[in-house]
Amino acid sequence: MNDWKYLFRPHILERGFDYYVVGAVDEVERTKTGYRANVEGTEDYGVEIELRDGDVYDMNCTCPYAQDDKYCKHMAAVLYEIEERERDLEMSQKSRNEKCGDSGNELRDVIDEIPENELRDLLECIALENEKLRNQILIRYSRTISQGQMVMLKNEIAEIAKRYSDRGGYVDWRNAGGYISEMEAFLRDKVQEIIEKGCYMQAFELTNHVFVTIGNQGIDDSDGGTSMAADLCYECWQQILEKCSEQDKTKMRAWFEKHQSDGIVIDYMEDYIREFLLNELHDKKLLTKEIQRLDEVIENRGDSTDCGTYYSVYSGDVNNIRKRIQFMKALGATEEEIRRYREKNRRFAAVRMLEIEEFIRAGNNMDAVRVLKESKELDQISQGWVKGYSRKLIELYSQMHMEKEYKEELLFQVFSCAQDSLDFIKKLKAVCNREEWEQNREKLLAAPVGMAVKLHLLESEELYDRLLEEVLNSGSVYWLDSFEKRLNKIYPDRMMEAYIIYIKKEAGTAHNRSDYKELMKYLKKITSYPQGREAAAQLAGEWKTLYKRRPAMMDELRRAGF
Repeated sequence: MNDWKYLFRPHILERGFDYYVVGAVDEVERTKTGYRANVEGTEDYGVEIELRDGDVYDMNCTCPYAQDDKYCKHMAAVLYEIEERERDLEMSQKSRNEKCGDSGNELRDVIDEIPENELRDLLECIALENEKLRNQILIRYSRTISQGQMVMLKNEIAEIAKRYSDRGGYVDWRNAGGYISEMEAFLRDKVQEIIEKGCYMQAFELTNHVFVTIGNQGIDDSDGGTSMAADLCYECWQQILEKCSEQDKTKMRAWFEKHQSDGIVIDYMEDYIREFLLNELHDKKLLTKEIQRLDEVIENRGDSTDCGTYYSVYSGDVNNIRKRIQFMKALGATEEEIRRYREKNRRFAAVRMLEIEEFIRAGNNMDAVRVLKESKELDQISQGWVKGYSRKLIELYSQMHMEKEYKEELLFQVFSCAQDSLDFIKKLKAVCNREEWEQNREKLLAAPVGMAVKLHLLESEELYDRLLEEVLNSGSVYWLDSFEKRLNKIYPDRMMEAYIIYIKKEAGTAHNRSDYKELMKYLKKITSYPQGREAAAQLAGEWKTLYKRRPAMMDELRRAGF
């Protein structure tokens, strides 16, 4: 693979390298045009890389940053991984050729010949020089975790913080990804193994040590890494609480009660401590206080059918009524008390949604249909809820073979609810005859539907002349790129002309190297069209005259081969 690093801004490249180093790239697959992979980040993101003649031709990622047509750290991480795999493949091939059938087990053969006592001495010597290896051996093979081992493991945590911090103890954005990744690796590897060994209080102490360390670390947390690591601490606490003895649970409770508001960590990190007390340890005082707070919030919702939500640092947005019911159960409320509370608050959508879920689990689909239809009327003000109710009705009608109701609900869904894909439109087409479908299709295309749905519907219906006009009239290079593979085979001249118009316009306002690289990408794209090489060369020649005082642009033209 040819050089690709120039495509990325330096700090994006560095963060991508951090992700690659810690093994965040997985499920790498070859495709017809390049590679596909997943990258673990704030969420798991899918990345696709298209290669042509060893060059990176196109890249896509599902992360928010990449939606603005920017090259993100996840793309860079995948490219580093691809580069390593291709290099390893090349070296492996070369090695096989050189060894001419040699098994490659030379090291293992030598180790097999080392006397056991010498091998033990050698391993001990290496482990004494390598703290991480020493801790790994002790955790895996010792029966318990001694106080001395705990000191060494805490030193390992401190060493991670020291390695990524500057002299003032601050972790900047260049090092934030590596810092968080190593802390998470410590929790996943070391702490997890200690939990599996059954040394629960030692695992709890180390988890707390990581939590307090990251909770007091000065860090550029623009990627939200601190919360990710804190979430992992919370999950370790959950595992420990589930497995440990009642005596150990008491010790855990004491730690959380002591530190819920003593400033042991930065303010928002204390919310993790309070939430664990509330949600996992069911502190009665906190539960009662929280129920009173929720009752006030719910009461103030007035005539709305939306009971509202609140933000949880661990769980995200939490529905007020669902949480209130959960707290009632934690305090030992009877089923009758919970039933009365739900009946009193049935005007809220959250209560009816619970009913729908329970009816479906019990197989009472007709009751679920009744409440869904009722909710469509009661919650008309919320288009999102109505769309969700309609989709659930479609699913139930399909299961119960209620064809008339199924078709009617599909018509409601397609024409009354905003669509974000063709899924339900295709379902509607499947139950219409040809004439009926064509009428519905034209009605839909004339309606104020989203551009994405409109264009994909035209493509799906093979109305390519109308698709081309819509794409060109949109004035958006995003749609031009999205449908290029389909349209360039049918209308190559008009597509090439559209790209030429686009980059001529962009060239006038381009002012930095990133902009110039983007122009080169499209200039190269033009060369793939009939007579495109001549058109691209002519355009490059014009730019060399018009923009000769832009050295970075001239440099990018040379690099691109113009």
